[in-house]
Amino acid sequence: MSPLQRISEYLRNRNRLKYRFYKFLQKHSKANQDSPLVLIWELGGFAHILRKNAIISAALNIRGYRTHFIICDGTSEACIQRGIEQKEEIEDWQKRCYNCIKGMKISASEYSVEYSFVKDFLDNEKEQEFRRLSEDLPISEIYHYKFLGVDVGMLAWSSVIRYMKGYLIEKKDLRKEDEILLRKYFYAGLVNTFVADKTIEKFRPVSVFSSHGVYVDYSPPILLAYLKGIKAIIWSSGFKNFLHYFTVPKKPNKLEFRGITDAEWKKRLDKPLSEDENKLLDHYIHHRFNKGNNRDFLNVALPETPAELKKKLGFENDNPVACLFCHVSWDLSFDLSKMIFDNANQWLIESMNAIFDIKNVNWIIRVHPGEKVSGSLYTNDDFIKENFKTIPDNVRILWSDSEINSLGLYNLIDVGITLFGTMGAELPILGKPVISGGEAHFTGKGFTIDAKSKDEYFELLRNISSIEKLPKDKINIARKYGYSYFIQRQIPINVINRSEGHFGNIDPEKFNDLLPGNDPIIDAICQSILEGKDVILDEKMVKLVDMDG
Repeated sequence: MSPLQRISEYLRNRNRLKYRFYKFLQKHSKANQDSPLVLIWELGGFAHILRKNAIISAALNIRGYRTHFIICDGTSEACIQRGIEQKEEIEDWQKRCYNCIKGMKISASEYSVEYSFVKDFLDNEKEQEFRRLSEDLPISEIYHYKFLGVDVGMLAWSSVIRYMKGYLIEKKDLRKEDEILLRKYFYAGLVNTFVADKTIEKFRPVSVFSSHGVYVDYSPPILLAYLKGIKAIIWSSGFKNFLHYFTVPKKPNKLEFRGITDAEWKKRLDKPLSEDENKLLDHYIHHRFNKGNNRDFLNVALPETPAELKKKLGFENDNPVACLFCHVSWDLSFDLSKMIFDNANQWLIESMNAIFDIKNVNWIIRVHPGEKVSGSLYTNDDFIKENFKTIPDNVRILWSDSEINSLGLYNLIDVGITLFGTMGAELPILGKPVISGGEAHFTGKGFTIDAKSKDEYFELLRNISSIEKLPKDKINIARKYGYSYFIQRQIPINVINRSEGHFGNIDPEKFNDLLPGNDPIIDAICQSILEGKDVILDEKMVKLVDMDG
Protein backbone atom coordinates (compact mmCIF):
# COMPACT_ATOMS: atom_id res chain seq x y z
CA MET A 1 0.00 0.00 0.00
CA SER A 2 1.39 3.37 -1.02
CA PRO A 3 1.71 6.28 1.46
CA LEU A 4 -1.21 8.00 -0.30
CA GLN A 5 -3.36 4.89 0.02
CA ARG A 6 -2.46 4.56 3.71
CA ILE A 7 -3.48 8.17 4.34
CA SER A 8 -6.73 7.62 2.45
CA GLU A 9 -7.46 4.46 4.46
CA TYR A 10 -6.63 6.28 7.69
CA LEU A 11 -9.06 9.08 6.87
CA ARG A 12 -11.81 6.59 5.99
CA ASN A 13 -11.30 4.75 9.26
CA ARG A 14 -11.23 7.99 11.18
CA ASN A 15 -14.72 8.77 9.97
CA ARG A 16 -16.09 5.35 10.73
CA LEU A 17 -18.30 4.94 13.79
CA LYS A 18 -15.92 2.47 15.40
CA TYR A 19 -12.94 4.78 15.30
CA ARG A 20 -14.86 7.90 16.32
CA PHE A 21 -16.58 6.14 19.20
CA TYR A 22 -13.32 4.61 20.41
CA LYS A 23 -11.66 8.04 20.46
CA PHE A 24 -14.68 9.52 22.24
CA LEU A 25 -14.53 6.87 24.98
CA GLN A 26 -10.77 7.17 25.21
CA LYS A 27 -11.21 10.83 26.00
CA HIS A 28 -14.22 10.66 28.33
CA SER A 29 -14.36 7.22 29.99
CA LYS A 30 -13.49 7.26 33.68
CA ALA A 31 -13.72 3.50 34.16
CA ASN A 32 -10.72 1.33 34.98
CA GLN A 33 -10.07 -2.19 36.29
CA ASP A 34 -10.71 -1.06 39.87
CA SER A 35 -14.02 0.65 39.11
CA PRO A 36 -17.30 -0.82 40.37
CA LEU A 37 -18.69 -3.10 37.67
CA VAL A 38 -22.04 -3.50 35.95
CA LEU A 39 -22.54 -6.96 34.43
CA ILE A 40 -24.37 -6.85 31.09
CA TRP A 41 -25.93 -10.10 29.89
CA GLU A 42 -26.62 -10.64 26.19
CA LEU A 43 -27.26 -14.29 25.38
CA GLY A 44 -29.90 -13.86 22.69
CA GLY A 45 -27.34 -13.61 19.90
CA PHE A 46 -28.86 -10.39 18.55
CA ALA A 47 -26.18 -7.92 17.48
CA HIS A 48 -28.70 -5.08 17.27
CA ILE A 49 -29.69 -5.61 20.91
CA LEU A 50 -26.04 -5.70 21.94
CA ARG A 51 -25.58 -2.31 20.22
CA LYS A 52 -28.33 -0.79 22.34
CA ASN A 53 -26.81 -2.25 25.50
CA ALA A 54 -23.40 -0.94 24.39
CA ILE A 55 -24.74 2.61 24.17
CA ILE A 56 -25.87 2.39 27.81
CA SER A 57 -22.58 0.69 28.68
CA ALA A 58 -20.65 3.67 27.27
CA ALA A 59 -22.71 6.09 29.37
CA LEU A 60 -21.85 4.04 32.46
CA ASN A 61 -18.13 3.98 31.54
CA ILE A 62 -18.17 7.76 31.27
CA ARG A 63 -19.63 7.90 34.77
CA GLY A 64 -16.80 5.79 36.16
CA TYR A 65 -18.35 2.32 36.04
CA ARG A 66 -16.66 -0.57 34.34
CA THR A 67 -18.94 -2.81 32.28
CA HIS A 68 -18.47 -6.40 31.21
CA PHE A 69 -20.67 -8.28 28.73
CA ILE A 70 -21.43 -12.00 28.74
CA ILE A 71 -22.08 -13.05 25.13
CA CYS A 72 -23.50 -16.25 23.70
CA ASP A 73 -21.02 -18.52 21.93
CA GLY A 74 -23.39 -21.38 21.11
CA THR A 75 -22.56 -23.40 24.23
CA SER A 76 -26.17 -23.31 25.46
CA GLU A 77 -27.42 -24.57 22.07
CA ALA A 78 -31.14 -23.96 22.65
CA CYS A 79 -31.96 -20.28 22.43
CA ILE A 80 -34.56 -17.65 21.59
CA GLN A 81 -33.59 -17.70 17.91
CA ARG A 82 -34.79 -21.26 17.42
CA GLY A 83 -38.31 -21.92 16.18
CA ILE A 84 -40.44 -24.63 14.64
CA GLU A 85 -41.03 -22.46 11.58
CA GLN A 86 -37.35 -22.75 10.68
CA LYS A 87 -37.68 -26.51 10.13
CA GLU A 88 -34.18 -27.16 11.43
CA GLU A 89 -32.98 -30.49 12.70
CA ILE A 90 -31.78 -30.15 16.30
CA GLU A 91 -28.39 -31.55 15.39
CA ASP A 92 -28.02 -28.67 12.91
CA TRP A 93 -28.78 -25.92 15.42
CA GLN A 94 -25.19 -24.95 16.01
CA LYS A 95 -24.54 -24.40 12.31
CA ARG A 96 -26.27 -21.03 12.69
CA CYS A 97 -24.27 -20.03 15.74
CA TYR A 98 -21.26 -18.89 13.72
CA ASN A 99 -23.09 -15.97 12.10
CA CYS A 100 -24.65 -14.91 15.42
CA ILE A 101 -21.29 -14.95 17.17
CA LYS A 102 -19.67 -13.08 14.29
CA GLY A 103 -22.32 -10.34 14.40
CA MET A 104 -22.04 -10.01 18.17
CA LYS A 105 -18.25 -9.75 18.00
CA ILE A 106 -18.44 -7.10 15.28
CA SER A 107 -20.87 -4.97 17.30
CA ALA A 108 -18.82 -5.48 20.48
CA SER A 109 -15.70 -4.34 18.65
CA GLU A 110 -17.46 -1.37 17.08
CA TYR A 111 -18.48 -0.11 20.52
CA SER A 112 -15.25 -1.05 22.35
CA VAL A 113 -17.10 -3.50 24.57
CA GLU A 114 -15.27 -5.70 27.09
CA TYR A 115 -16.77 -9.20 27.00
CA SER A 116 -16.47 -12.88 27.83
CA PHE A 117 -18.13 -15.96 26.35
CA VAL A 118 -20.25 -18.56 28.15
CA LYS A 119 -17.59 -21.22 27.64
CA ASP A 120 -15.10 -19.14 29.63
CA PHE A 121 -17.02 -20.09 32.80
CA LEU A 122 -18.03 -23.68 32.03
CA ASP A 123 -15.57 -26.57 32.17
CA ASN A 124 -16.13 -29.90 30.43
CA GLU A 125 -16.93 -31.72 33.65
CA LYS A 126 -19.76 -29.35 34.56
CA GLU A 127 -21.03 -29.34 30.99
CA GLN A 128 -21.29 -33.13 31.00
CA GLU A 129 -23.03 -33.05 34.39
CA PHE A 130 -25.72 -30.76 32.98
CA ARG A 131 -26.09 -32.91 29.87
CA ARG A 132 -26.64 -36.03 31.96
CA LEU A 133 -29.15 -34.26 34.18
CA SER A 134 -31.09 -32.84 31.23
CA GLU A 135 -31.15 -36.23 29.48
CA ASP A 136 -31.95 -38.42 32.50
CA LEU A 137 -34.36 -36.40 34.65
CA PRO A 138 -38.02 -37.44 34.19
CA ILE A 139 -39.99 -34.89 32.20
CA SER A 140 -42.45 -34.48 35.09
CA GLU A 141 -39.59 -33.35 37.34
CA ILE A 142 -38.12 -30.91 34.81
CA TYR A 143 -41.20 -28.67 34.92
CA HIS A 144 -40.65 -27.79 38.59
CA TYR A 145 -36.87 -28.03 38.77
CA LYS A 146 -35.03 -25.21 40.52
CA PHE A 147 -31.28 -24.69 40.26
CA LEU A 148 -29.52 -22.21 42.56
CA GLY A 149 -33.01 -21.00 43.46
CA VAL A 150 -33.90 -20.14 39.85
CA ASP A 151 -37.00 -21.78 38.37
CA VAL A 152 -35.06 -23.29 35.47
CA GLY A 153 -37.74 -25.86 34.62
CA MET A 154 -40.39 -23.20 34.12
CA LEU A 155 -38.00 -21.11 32.00
CA ALA A 156 -37.35 -24.17 29.82
CA TRP A 157 -41.07 -24.83 29.40
CA SER A 158 -41.71 -21.16 28.57
CA SER A 159 -38.96 -21.31 25.93
CA VAL A 160 -40.47 -24.44 24.37
CA ILE A 161 -43.87 -22.74 24.16
CA ARG A 162 -42.25 -19.86 22.30
CA TYR A 163 -40.39 -22.28 20.02
CA MET A 164 -43.69 -23.92 19.02
CA LYS A 165 -45.34 -20.57 18.07
CA GLY A 166 -48.80 -21.55 19.26
CA TYR A 167 -48.79 -25.28 18.49
CA LEU A 168 -48.03 -26.16 22.11
CA ILE A 169 -49.48 -24.36 25.14
CA GLU A 170 -50.48 -27.14 27.55
CA LYS A 171 -48.14 -29.68 29.14
CA LYS A 172 -50.52 -32.52 28.35
CA ASP A 173 -50.03 -31.84 24.63
CA LEU A 174 -46.24 -32.31 24.71
CA ARG A 175 -45.63 -35.17 22.30
CA LYS A 176 -43.03 -37.84 23.00
CA GLU A 177 -41.02 -36.75 19.98
CA ASP A 178 -40.98 -33.15 21.24
CA GLU A 179 -39.64 -33.99 24.70
CA ILE A 180 -36.14 -33.49 23.35
CA LEU A 181 -36.97 -29.78 22.94
CA LEU A 182 -37.80 -29.43 26.62
CA ARG A 183 -34.62 -31.27 27.54
CA LYS A 184 -32.52 -29.03 25.27
CA TYR A 185 -33.97 -25.84 26.75
CA PHE A 186 -33.63 -27.28 30.24
CA TYR A 187 -29.94 -27.89 29.52
CA ALA A 188 -29.61 -24.29 28.31
CA GLY A 189 -31.28 -23.04 31.47
CA LEU A 190 -28.90 -25.03 33.67
CA VAL A 191 -25.85 -23.78 31.76
CA ASN A 192 -26.96 -20.16 31.71
CA THR A 193 -27.88 -20.13 35.40
CA PHE A 194 -24.56 -21.71 36.33
CA VAL A 195 -22.61 -19.22 34.20
CA ALA A 196 -24.65 -16.34 35.62
CA ASP A 197 -23.71 -17.49 39.11
CA LYS A 198 -20.03 -17.81 38.21
CA THR A 199 -19.87 -14.39 36.56
CA ILE A 200 -21.60 -12.76 39.52
CA GLU A 201 -19.14 -14.52 41.81
CA LYS A 202 -16.14 -13.39 39.75
CA PHE A 203 -17.07 -9.80 38.95
CA ARG A 204 -19.12 -8.98 42.07
CA PRO A 205 -21.23 -6.49 40.12
CA VAL A 206 -23.02 -3.59 41.70
CA SER A 207 -25.82 -4.21 39.18
CA VAL A 208 -26.86 -6.66 36.48
CA PHE A 209 -28.32 -5.27 33.26
CA SER A 210 -29.98 -7.09 30.35
CA SER A 211 -32.67 -6.89 27.74
CA HIS A 212 -36.06 -8.60 28.22
CA GLY A 213 -35.23 -10.78 31.24
CA VAL A 214 -37.28 -13.74 29.97
CA TYR A 215 -36.79 -17.33 28.75
CA VAL A 216 -33.65 -19.38 29.37
CA ASP A 217 -31.64 -16.76 27.49
CA TYR A 218 -32.23 -13.65 29.59
CA SER A 219 -33.90 -14.65 32.88
CA PRO A 220 -31.13 -16.49 34.79
CA PRO A 221 -28.84 -13.56 35.74
CA ILE A 222 -31.74 -11.25 36.58
CA LEU A 223 -33.61 -13.76 38.74
CA LEU A 224 -30.35 -14.90 40.36
CA ALA A 225 -29.26 -11.32 41.09
CA TYR A 226 -32.61 -10.67 42.79
CA LEU A 227 -32.19 -13.76 44.97
CA LYS A 228 -28.67 -12.65 45.90
CA GLY A 229 -29.76 -9.12 46.79
CA ILE A 230 -27.90 -7.56 43.85
CA LYS A 231 -29.50 -4.73 41.91
CA ALA A 232 -30.84 -5.81 38.53
CA ILE A 233 -32.79 -4.18 35.72
CA ILE A 234 -33.95 -5.12 32.22
CA TRP A 235 -35.32 -3.21 29.26
CA SER A 236 -37.96 -4.13 26.72
CA SER A 237 -39.23 -2.19 23.73
CA GLY A 238 -42.19 0.14 24.23
CA PHE A 239 -45.27 0.63 22.08
CA LYS A 240 -43.54 3.11 19.75
CA ASN A 241 -40.15 3.18 18.08
CA PHE A 242 -37.28 4.52 20.22
CA LEU A 243 -39.29 3.98 23.44
CA HIS A 244 -38.39 1.41 26.12
CA TYR A 245 -39.42 0.11 29.51
CA PHE A 246 -36.63 -0.22 32.09
CA THR A 247 -37.91 -2.51 34.82
CA VAL A 248 -36.55 -4.15 37.98
CA PRO A 249 -37.61 -7.58 39.33
CA LYS A 250 -40.12 -7.29 42.15
CA LYS A 251 -40.57 -10.88 43.35
CA PRO A 252 -38.52 -14.10 43.37
CA ASN A 253 -38.75 -16.03 40.10
CA LYS A 254 -41.15 -13.54 38.55
CA LEU A 255 -40.39 -10.68 36.23
CA GLU A 256 -42.84 -8.17 34.83
CA PHE A 257 -40.97 -6.69 31.93
CA ARG A 258 -43.22 -3.66 32.31
CA GLY A 259 -45.19 -2.25 35.21
CA ILE A 260 -44.13 -0.12 38.15
CA THR A 261 -42.81 -0.75 41.65
CA ASP A 262 -45.18 -0.32 44.59
CA ALA A 263 -43.16 2.59 45.98
CA GLU A 264 -43.22 4.54 42.73
CA TRP A 265 -46.89 3.77 42.17
CA LYS A 266 -47.72 5.15 45.62
CA LYS A 267 -45.95 8.40 44.72
CA ARG A 268 -47.99 8.69 41.52
CA LEU A 269 -51.22 7.72 43.27
CA ASP A 270 -50.79 10.42 45.89
CA LYS A 271 -50.33 13.15 43.27
CA PRO A 272 -53.23 14.41 41.10
CA LEU A 273 -52.70 14.66 37.35
CA SER A 274 -52.31 18.20 36.12
CA GLU A 275 -54.35 19.60 33.24
CA ASP A 276 -51.36 19.20 30.92
CA GLU A 277 -50.81 15.61 32.05
CA ASN A 278 -54.45 14.74 31.39
CA LYS A 279 -54.24 16.27 27.92
CA LEU A 280 -51.05 14.37 27.15
CA LEU A 281 -52.62 11.07 28.22
CA ASP A 282 -55.72 11.69 26.07
CA HIS A 283 -53.52 12.58 23.13
CA TYR A 284 -51.48 9.42 23.56
CA ILE A 285 -54.54 7.14 23.72
CA HIS A 286 -56.04 8.78 20.62
CA HIS A 287 -52.79 8.58 18.67
CA ARG A 288 -52.13 4.98 19.75
CA PHE A 289 -55.32 3.77 18.09
CA ASN A 290 -55.59 6.24 15.24
CA LYS A 291 -52.04 6.61 13.92
CA GLY A 292 -52.83 10.33 13.92
CA ASN A 293 -54.91 10.01 10.75
CA ASN A 294 -58.16 8.32 11.74
CA ARG A 295 -56.87 4.77 11.20
CA ASP A 296 -55.58 2.21 13.68
CA PHE A 297 -52.57 -0.12 13.42
CA LEU A 298 -54.68 -2.60 11.40
CA ASN A 299 -55.33 0.31 9.01
CA VAL A 300 -59.02 0.26 9.94
CA ALA A 301 -60.71 3.60 9.48
CA LEU A 302 -62.50 5.65 12.11
CA PRO A 303 -64.98 6.79 13.16
CA GLU A 304 -66.94 3.76 14.27
CA THR A 305 -69.45 4.95 16.81
CA PRO A 306 -70.94 2.46 19.27
CA ALA A 307 -74.20 2.52 17.29
CA GLU A 308 -72.41 1.92 13.98
CA LEU A 309 -70.30 -0.87 15.39
CA LYS A 310 -73.26 -2.50 17.12
CA LYS A 311 -75.11 -2.55 13.81
CA LYS A 312 -72.01 -3.88 12.04
CA LEU A 313 -71.80 -6.74 14.55
CA GLY A 314 -75.51 -7.51 14.24
CA PHE A 315 -76.51 -6.88 17.85
CA GLU A 316 -80.17 -5.83 17.66
CA ASN A 317 -81.05 -5.62 21.37
CA ASP A 318 -80.05 -3.35 24.22
CA ASN A 319 -78.29 -6.00 26.30
CA PRO A 320 -74.89 -5.02 27.72
CA VAL A 321 -71.84 -5.83 25.59
CA ALA A 322 -68.86 -7.65 27.11
CA CYS A 323 -65.63 -8.55 25.35
CA LEU A 324 -63.17 -11.36 26.06
CA PHE A 325 -59.76 -10.17 24.84
CA CYS A 326 -57.54 -13.06 23.75
CA HIS A 327 -53.75 -13.06 23.97
CA VAL A 328 -50.94 -14.24 21.75
CA SER A 329 -50.75 -17.29 23.97
CA TRP A 330 -47.10 -18.20 23.40
CA ASP A 331 -45.58 -14.75 23.95
CA LEU A 332 -43.52 -13.62 26.90
CA SER A 333 -46.40 -12.07 28.85
CA PHE A 334 -46.90 -15.59 30.25
CA ASP A 335 -43.30 -16.06 31.34
CA LEU A 336 -43.47 -16.97 35.04
CA SER A 337 -46.81 -15.15 35.28
CA LYS A 338 -49.38 -16.06 37.90
CA MET A 339 -52.99 -16.69 36.94
CA ILE A 340 -56.01 -18.62 38.18
CA PHE A 341 -55.90 -20.93 35.15
CA ASP A 342 -53.17 -23.40 34.25
CA ASN A 343 -52.57 -21.82 30.84
CA ALA A 344 -54.04 -19.48 28.23
CA ASN A 345 -55.85 -22.24 26.34
CA GLN A 346 -57.61 -23.42 29.49
CA TRP A 347 -58.68 -19.85 30.23
CA LEU A 348 -60.05 -19.33 26.73
CA ILE A 349 -61.92 -22.62 26.41
CA GLU A 350 -63.45 -22.48 29.91
CA SER A 351 -64.38 -18.81 29.52
CA MET A 352 -66.09 -19.45 26.19
CA ASN A 353 -67.98 -22.43 27.58
CA ALA A 354 -69.18 -20.25 30.45
CA ILE A 355 -70.30 -17.26 28.40
CA PHE A 356 -72.15 -19.47 25.89
CA ASP A 357 -74.65 -20.16 28.70
CA ILE A 358 -75.15 -16.48 29.56
CA LYS A 359 -77.87 -15.26 27.22
CA ASN A 360 -78.63 -11.79 28.59
CA VAL A 361 -75.32 -10.35 27.37
CA ASN A 362 -73.99 -9.61 23.89
CA TRP A 363 -70.58 -11.28 23.89
CA ILE A 364 -67.53 -10.52 21.76
CA ILE A 365 -64.45 -12.73 21.57
CA ARG A 366 -61.59 -10.56 20.28
CA VAL A 367 -58.69 -12.59 18.89
CA HIS A 368 -55.53 -10.54 19.35
CA PRO A 369 -54.75 -8.63 16.13
CA GLY A 370 -51.08 -9.19 16.93
CA GLU A 371 -51.56 -12.81 15.77
CA LYS A 372 -51.20 -11.42 12.25
CA VAL A 373 -47.72 -10.03 12.77
CA SER A 374 -46.25 -11.92 15.74
CA GLY A 375 -45.28 -15.09 13.89
CA SER A 376 -48.03 -17.33 15.27
CA LEU A 377 -48.27 -20.58 13.33
CA TYR A 378 -51.28 -21.90 15.23
CA THR A 379 -53.41 -18.95 16.30
CA ASN A 380 -56.40 -18.49 18.54
CA ASP A 381 -58.36 -18.23 15.28
CA ASP A 382 -57.36 -21.85 14.65
CA PHE A 383 -57.93 -22.87 18.28
CA ILE A 384 -61.47 -21.49 18.39
CA LYS A 385 -62.45 -22.98 15.01
CA GLU A 386 -61.11 -26.37 16.08
CA ASN A 387 -62.82 -26.44 19.49
CA PHE A 388 -66.10 -24.61 18.88
CA LYS A 389 -68.15 -25.73 15.89
CA THR A 390 -71.30 -23.88 16.95
CA ILE A 391 -71.37 -20.29 18.21
CA PRO A 392 -74.50 -18.96 20.01
CA ASP A 393 -76.47 -16.13 18.39
CA ASN A 394 -75.45 -13.64 21.08
CA VAL A 395 -71.71 -14.23 20.59
CA ARG A 396 -69.51 -12.65 17.92
CA ILE A 397 -65.95 -13.70 17.11
CA LEU A 398 -63.64 -10.93 15.93
CA TRP A 399 -60.88 -12.83 14.17
CA SER A 400 -57.32 -11.55 14.19
CA ASP A 401 -57.86 -9.85 10.81
CA SER A 402 -61.28 -8.38 11.67
CA GLU A 403 -61.67 -4.85 10.40
CA ILE A 404 -62.77 -3.42 13.72
CA ASN A 405 -60.96 -0.39 15.10
CA SER A 406 -59.79 -1.06 18.67
CA LEU A 407 -60.83 2.32 20.04
CA GLY A 408 -64.25 1.94 18.45
CA LEU A 409 -64.55 -1.46 20.16
CA TYR A 410 -63.50 0.05 23.49
CA ASN A 411 -66.20 2.69 23.20
CA LEU A 412 -68.86 0.07 22.42
CA ILE A 413 -68.33 -2.48 25.17
CA ASP A 414 -69.47 -2.23 28.77
CA VAL A 415 -66.97 -4.68 30.33
CA GLY A 416 -63.65 -6.18 29.25
CA ILE A 417 -62.13 -9.51 30.32
CA THR A 418 -58.43 -10.40 30.19
CA LEU A 419 -55.54 -12.21 31.80
CA PHE A 420 -52.65 -9.82 31.17
CA GLY A 421 -53.65 -7.72 28.14
CA THR A 422 -52.70 -4.05 27.84
CA MET A 423 -56.39 -3.22 27.48
CA GLY A 424 -56.56 -3.84 31.23
CA ALA A 425 -54.81 -0.49 31.63
CA GLU A 426 -56.59 1.21 28.72
CA LEU A 427 -60.29 0.44 29.18
CA PRO A 428 -60.52 1.85 32.74
CA ILE A 429 -59.20 5.19 31.43
CA LEU A 430 -62.44 5.29 29.40
CA GLY A 431 -64.51 4.36 32.45
CA LYS A 432 -64.95 0.72 31.43
CA PRO A 433 -64.50 -1.99 34.11
CA VAL A 434 -62.11 -4.89 33.47
CA ILE A 435 -62.24 -8.39 34.93
CA SER A 436 -58.77 -9.93 35.26
CA GLY A 437 -57.94 -13.60 35.73
CA GLY A 438 -54.20 -13.06 36.05
CA GLU A 439 -51.68 -11.15 38.12
CA ALA A 440 -50.78 -8.40 35.65
CA HIS A 441 -48.81 -5.18 36.08
CA PHE A 442 -52.09 -3.23 36.25
CA THR A 443 -53.95 -5.46 38.71
CA GLY A 444 -54.18 -4.65 42.38
CA LYS A 445 -54.02 -0.93 41.68
CA GLY A 446 -57.64 -0.18 42.53
CA PHE A 447 -59.33 0.09 39.13
CA THR A 448 -59.68 -3.54 37.95
CA ILE A 449 -61.82 -6.42 39.20
CA ASP A 450 -59.28 -9.09 40.11
CA ALA A 451 -60.64 -12.63 40.41
CA LYS A 452 -58.74 -14.59 43.04
CA SER A 453 -60.13 -18.00 42.06
CA LYS A 454 -61.97 -19.72 39.24
CA ASP A 455 -65.19 -19.75 41.27
CA GLU A 456 -64.96 -16.00 41.75
CA TYR A 457 -64.11 -15.48 38.08
CA PHE A 458 -67.09 -17.46 36.76
CA GLU A 459 -69.40 -15.80 39.27
CA LEU A 460 -68.29 -12.44 37.87
CA LEU A 461 -69.08 -13.64 34.33
CA ARG A 462 -72.54 -14.85 35.35
CA ASN A 463 -73.31 -11.45 36.89
CA ILE A 464 -71.49 -9.33 34.35
CA SER A 465 -74.68 -7.51 33.32
CA SER A 466 -74.86 -5.97 36.79
CA ILE A 467 -71.31 -4.58 36.74
CA GLU A 468 -71.56 -0.81 36.57
CA LYS A 469 -69.32 1.73 34.90
CA LEU A 470 -66.29 2.77 36.89
CA PRO A 471 -66.99 5.60 39.32
CA LYS A 472 -65.05 8.82 38.92
CA ASP A 473 -62.58 8.04 41.70
CA LYS A 474 -61.56 4.74 40.07
CA ILE A 475 -61.29 6.42 36.67
CA ASN A 476 -58.95 8.96 38.24
CA ILE A 477 -56.81 6.13 39.64
CA ALA A 478 -56.78 4.44 36.23
CA ARG A 479 -55.73 7.68 34.57
CA LYS A 480 -52.87 8.11 37.03
CA TYR A 481 -51.71 4.59 36.28
CA GLY A 482 -52.18 5.13 32.56
CA TYR A 483 -50.11 8.30 32.67
CA SER A 484 -47.37 6.56 34.61
CA TYR A 485 -47.40 3.44 32.42
CA PHE A 486 -47.81 4.97 28.97
CA ILE A 487 -46.13 8.36 29.42
CA GLN A 488 -43.64 8.30 32.31
CA ARG A 489 -42.51 4.69 31.91
CA GLN A 490 -41.88 4.67 28.15
CA ILE A 491 -38.29 5.83 27.97
CA PRO A 492 -36.69 7.22 24.81
CA ILE A 493 -33.06 6.67 23.90
CA ASN A 494 -32.67 9.83 21.88
CA VAL A 495 -29.05 9.23 20.91
CA ILE A 496 -30.03 6.46 18.47
CA ASN A 497 -29.73 7.37 14.80
CA ARG A 498 -33.41 7.61 13.86
CA SER A 499 -32.71 7.05 10.18
CA GLU A 500 -31.63 3.49 11.11
CA GLY A 501 -34.77 2.70 13.11
CA HIS A 502 -35.45 1.47 16.64
CA PHE A 503 -32.36 -0.76 16.73
CA GLY A 504 -30.04 1.64 14.95
CA ASN A 505 -26.52 2.68 15.92
CA ILE A 506 -25.74 5.68 18.05
CA ASP A 507 -25.92 8.95 16.12
CA PRO A 508 -22.30 10.18 15.79
CA GLU A 509 -23.55 13.74 16.19
CA LYS A 510 -24.97 12.89 19.62
CA PHE A 511 -21.95 11.32 21.34
CA ASN A 512 -21.80 14.24 23.75
CA ASP A 513 -25.34 13.47 24.93
CA LEU A 514 -23.84 10.51 26.78
CA LEU A 515 -21.91 12.88 29.04
CA PRO A 516 -23.40 13.54 32.50
CA GLY A 517 -25.82 16.46 32.51
CA ASN A 518 -26.30 16.65 28.74
CA ASP A 519 -29.29 14.31 28.43
CA PRO A 520 -31.36 13.95 31.62
CA ILE A 521 -32.91 10.72 30.34
CA ILE A 522 -29.52 9.05 29.86
CA ASP A 523 -28.68 10.31 33.36
CA ALA A 524 -31.88 8.73 34.69
CA ILE A 525 -31.23 5.38 32.96
CA CYS A 526 -27.74 5.15 34.43
CA GLN A 527 -28.94 6.15 37.87
CA SER A 528 -31.70 3.52 37.78
CA ILE A 529 -29.26 0.78 36.76
CA LEU A 530 -26.97 1.68 39.64
CA GLU A 531 -29.75 2.12 42.19
CA GLY A 532 -31.94 -0.78 41.03
CA LYS A 533 -35.14 1.11 40.34
CA ASP A 534 -37.57 1.51 37.45
CA VAL A 535 -36.85 4.39 35.10
CA ILE A 536 -39.67 6.92 35.43
CA LEU A 537 -39.63 10.25 33.63
CA ASP A 538 -40.24 13.43 35.58
CA GLU A 539 -42.11 16.44 34.21
CA LYS A 540 -39.06 17.90 32.47
CA MET A 541 -38.02 14.61 30.88
CA VAL A 542 -41.53 13.90 29.57
CA LYS A 543 -41.18 16.97 27.35
CA LEU A 544 -38.21 15.30 25.62
CA VAL A 545 -40.33 12.34 24.46
CA ASP A 546 -41.90 12.10 21.01
CA MET A 547 -44.94 9.95 21.75
CA ASP A 548 -46.17 10.26 18.16
CA GLY A 549 -42.92 8.95 16.61
